[in-house]
Formats: sequence, structure tokens, C-alpha cells
Amino acid sequence: MARTQLKQYADTIIVSTDELDELAKAMEDILEYGIIEMDDNKLEATISITAALAGLVFKLSRIGGIVVGVIGLVTSLSTDLRSDLERNIRKAIKDMHDTRRFMKRNGYSKVKIEYPFMDYKNMRLITGKGEALRVLGDRWEDL
Repeated sequence: MARTQLKQYADTIIVSTDELDELAKAMEDILEYGIIEMDDNKLEATISITAALAGLVFKLSRIGGIVVGVIGLVTSLSTDLRSDLERNIRKAIKDMHDTRRFMKRNGYSKVKIEYPFMDYKNMRLITGKGEALRVLGDRWEDL
């Protein structure tokens, strides 16, 4: 049942170092409280992300929508698929931290990244390592 509601694809986002840090923190909260513990109350209490970033990345403007979407997705998955999702989100979080450090070390203010996404009903999650395509220093540069 869940497989017919899932759609996987690649998409690009443009984020600053601060937004990337905020996104990594939100994904850590989703991992801990949405996937591992499946506690919607803790997830809603701990997740913090701007509405603009929530709309850009998760395609939702409210934290409550992210919480409902994540819990709905996780409860619809088999144990094996849930483990795969957990592993892929861990990869995404590590990649976000690595990319942010790279940006800071090299003085870049923004990055255009192509990430693998998974849609479930009206919400989407980043589900793996991204590919940095361009960075903004004094001007946009291809990588």
C-alpha cells in the first residue's frame, strides 16, 4: 500500500549556510522523534524550521504538516523500508554538515544542491546524499 503513495525523484534547492544548518537540525529531529521514536508530540515540540525553508524543502508551510506527514509515512512502512529510510536520512544529515563546513571553509554564502527526495502524500523528505552543483562566493561558480 505505502509503495503506491511514495514517489522518489531528484530536485534542487538553494540554501545559505545558516539554512543548511537549520535544515540538518530539522532532519535530525525528524530522524530521532519521527522515525526512531515515532513520537509526534516530541517531534512537534522540538522541530524548528522557518516557514520559507519548510515550504522549499518539505513542501509544507506548517510544522504540524511535517509531523503528520512523517508519522504517517513511517507507520505505513515495513520494518525493512523503515530501516532504509533511517539509513538514508542519516546520510543526508551527514552530507548537510559536510557541505556546510565546506561552504564556511571556502567563504561561500549559498549553495545549489540536488538532493534525492521522497514524496509521501503532501510532504517530501530528503533521503540521501546531495550533489552540490553551484556555490555563491563573489559570484556563482559551477562545481
